[in-house]
Amino acid sequence: MKVKNKIYLLAGFSLLAGNMWAQNICISTPNTSLVLNAPTGGELKYLYYGNKLNETDLQNINGGKNCDHTAYPTYGMNCPGETALAVRHGDGNMSTQMEVVSVSTDKENQATLTTVRLKDKVYPFYIDVRYKAYEDVDMIETWTEISHTEKKPVYLTQFASAYLPIRRGNVWLSHLSGSWANEGQLTQEPLQPGMTIIKNKDGARNSHTSHAEVMFSLDGAPQENKGRVIGAALCYSGNYKLRIDTDDSDYHQFYAGINEENSSYTLPKGTVFQTPAVALTYSNEGLSGASRNFHKWGRTYKLAHGNTVRDILLNSWEGVYFDINQKGMDQMMGDIASMGGELFVMDDGWFGDK
Repeated sequence: MKVKNKIYLLAGFSLLAGNMWAQNICISTPNTSLVLNAPTGGELKYLYYGNKLNETDLQNINGGKNCDHTAYPTYGMNCPGETALAVRHGDGNMSTQMEVVSVSTDKENQATLTTVRLKDKVYPFYIDVRYKAYEDVDMIETWTEISHTEKKPVYLTQFASAYLPIRRGNVWLSHLSGSWANEGQLTQEPLQPGMTIIKNKDGARNSHTSHAEVMFSLDGAPQENKGRVIGAALCYSGNYKLRIDTDDSDYHQFYAGINEENSSYTLPKGTVFQTPAVALTYSNEGLSGASRNFHKWGRTYKLAHGNTVRDILLNSWEGVYFDINQKGMDQMMGDIASMGGELFVMDDGWFGDK
């Protein structure tokens, strides 16, 4: 059943289940479900993210012990901890209190786009929280679009793309870091009370040191092929910040988006500020299962000709570094050709000495 049809079918069940279910939204991929509570005039809240739920599960979800966190926390009326958004209105007020105005769904090729429109209770200030769920891969992209019609510009001081609460337990974080000639070093660590921050301010070299992708292993130390895993990747090539706030609640608070340090933004009336998407996936098959989801999504939707078989390539750099000479190149090309290689790159490091 296609995602869009499922959303409308579940809305039909609300007549039997009562008004509370009518306020819920189910966003589905082939094997996962993300459920939100979106009552008109109330807060947008997360209820569930994980294995795909059936109709019975969804009808009874409000009776279970589920997450009840605001889906896009803003600074102002009720924010004792970290927030996804902080602004200063034209009159100097720094508070926002968002409520649900409407929910809509649209079909986009092999995906369904769900938009929850939020409005501040006092100011003509709006946030569209968007969720793009793919029908053929277990991936949900989420981002926000911020706008207003206030008389004066609004100053954005923090503008994360997304927030995800992750229930506490024996949760481990996996992420990559490094430097030149030391790239992609894997760190795996249990999440402890306090703040974990992964950030970059290198601009276009935003994966040179740390990477804007993480995985959360929910069942203890990460395993390649077993255990529940949530993966998150920020789809952005500039400065970023990932925050994990392990506070005194029952949840780890995960935020991902543009690094707001030295990047505050003045938003004029009538314009839209769109944050980069965060891609979310869930798997019961460990780190490898989440990786396969990312790879399929990347090949199908993000890379040009991503599913086309490529030439087998050898680059000379790791073999000889700067020691480029005819004999060495002939040998390397002969070796890779004998193994079925089709492309050879002679790489002198691009630095040169003349």
